[in-house]
Amino acid sequence: MIALAAVIGYLVGSVPTAAYLARLRGVDLRGEGSGNPGSANALRVSGPLLAALVLIVEVGKGYGSVWIGAQVADETGAIAAGLGAVAGNVYNVWYRFRGGKGLGISLGVLAGVWPSVIVPVLVVILLAVLISRSSGIASLAAIAAMIVMAFLSSMLGWPTGGAESGPQLMVLAVGIGLIIFWKHWLDAPFTALARRESPESG
Repeated sequence: MIALAAVIGYLVGSVPTAAYLARLRGVDLRGEGSGNPGSANALRVSGPLLAALVLIVEVGKGYGSVWIGAQVADETGAIAAGLGAVAGNVYNVWYRFRGGKGLGISLGVLAGVWPSVIVPVLVVILLAVLISRSSGIASLAAIAAMIVMAFLSSMLGWPTGGAESGPQLMVLAVGIGLIIFWKHWLDAPFTALARRESPESG
């Protein structure tokens, strides 16, 4: 049943809702801006309304996946479905496994399983953006903060607002981190500079 929850989560996460919403406004997120079907690119090519709609829907998909997973296989199913949803967003079968960056849907998953971590992670993102001026570095900092918070919650018994198992929070945090890491690593300025200076790129 846990595997079923993961598959359901993946299918929900992979539904290309951002592209559908963009088309309603005459925008092709895959062909404009950064080419990423997410809220950041929606903001870039169409403005705050589309970006907000995309983000709300992605958060809803993450939260909905967790809820369905919990019905299928309780708390473990919720974790499995949440990770499946993030994987479906990032490695989207409809886009030849080239999807979004997973932040919006990860926020929805956390809201469903571990809501108490959302504010600390958002604070880390804000501070990292203000200091580094890089969304890639901010995202990497958020991944690190989420894993640290999972470890501390597990060791110290901090309230989660959702899941009660420390080990499952570690699985969730590390799992989300592994799924979305590469996309955000590529966004970091030091990796972009390395690619520009690589002999192969010349």
